[in-house]
Amino acid sequence: MVSKGLAGLGRALRGFYSRHKLMSWLLLLLLAERLWALGWLGITYSLNNDDFGYVVSGINFANTGTVTMHRVLSAQIMPGMPWLLGLLSFIFGEGRLYLLAARLLWIGMGTATAFFVYRSVSIYAPKWCGVLACLPLAFPDFVWMDNLLLTETPFMLFLTICVYATLQMAKTKEKKYFWLCLAGYMLALMFKANIALYPLFAAAYLLLMRYPFKLLWRQGVTLAAAVLLFVVPWSIRNYVHFKAFVPLTYGAGNPLYIGTYQGEGWPEDSELDYDENVYRPADEKFAHYYPAVGKIEPYLQRYIWLEIDGIKAHYRMAQWWQKDPGSMLKSYLWLKPVRMINRCYYDKELLGISRQHVDVTRVVQFWCCVVALGAALLLRKRRRVLLFLSAVYMGNLLLYALYFAYERYAQSLYSVRLIVTGIGLALVLELLAKLRQKVVKSRDTTT
Repeated sequence: MVSKGLAGLGRALRGFYSRHKLMSWLLLLLLAERLWALGWLGITYSLNNDDFGYVVSGINFANTGTVTMHRVLSAQIMPGMPWLLGLLSFIFGEGRLYLLAARLLWIGMGTATAFFVYRSVSIYAPKWCGVLACLPLAFPDFVWMDNLLLTETPFMLFLTICVYATLQMAKTKEKKYFWLCLAGYMLALMFKANIALYPLFAAAYLLLMRYPFKLLWRQGVTLAAAVLLFVVPWSIRNYVHFKAFVPLTYGAGNPLYIGTYQGEGWPEDSELDYDENVYRPADEKFAHYYPAVGKIEPYLQRYIWLEIDGIKAHYRMAQWWQKDPGSMLKSYLWLKPVRMINRCYYDKELLGISRQHVDVTRVVQFWCCVVALGAALLLRKRRRVLLFLSAVYMGNLLLYALYFAYERYAQSLYSVRLIVTGIGLALVLELLAKLRQKVVKSRDTTT
């Protein structure tokens, strides 16, 4: 049985290599880079921030079956990290073997993202365009990111799967890609709540691509049912603990508040009356959480603190709008998005390559996306595909900009830009070929 299994695996690998030779070598390179970084950084490497919190939450879930963050009961995060890391902790314990298994899984997911980028590009362009589109995933920022136990690596993989499946749904109308899209969407939702709006972008694109409306409606109902199967019990759990309706996560008030100190022209704290407009209303709103005798539970105290941040944020935003609406619009629609477009998430240099060097590639790659869109518009070809991808990217980017503009959050959207670049490369070459033909014809007519 074992020998037959190994023989079957060997045939499958040889078949994969014969179909995707260039990509096979790139996948090996990406895997080797990440494994080298694991050896260099070490199994216990940590930012001692969210990544450490997730590691502990996995152990807590394995031991208690509860979703925690920062060692307290929580709905501040989606349950994907505690569930997945909890499963690994249940199997491998709480020590180095647990950390090694988790890091190898993250490395595998980061490598797999490249394959789905390549497959997405290959739907509309030659395979070599897909290979070239994946090259930025070999840059040190992604190698480093895939060695961190954060939500970005799994979310990026599942978002890329969603995009690939959506493109295939529009191209082939085959139902199997809907199920793949549904799986990718639900898995992405388990790690980051901002994927929630993705079906709106996908539905609009599929309708533009003349996807059968009745089929889309049935699949939309199926998707809604799958989401409700998670949201309903999760919301009940959250209401039992926090006495509030929390369908996905709470805590958005904190990044919303911090984000009011980004950009330019925001109101200074000395200009504002927090006591009258924040703390006094908050005391009234959350009074029922405090018992007459004794201390409030730490997990409820954390929930209240984060909700107060939300009140602060809305107060500051209202005052900012009254004071200088122009600077507020500029900050949220330009300065904060541009920060995330042009910067990478990369805090530990690998092989002596600095963050500034990688940031340059970010700028160049973004302009490649702009050129790709221009080529699509001039050729009147692949316009809907690239506009859909651009809408997914920019829609999520503006959503992040509404809160705290942080390059870490935008890092997980980068695969969408790579798909735009890969498809656009074929379009640019086609446009250059047509321009060359026109030049040759004009020379022939003049002679």
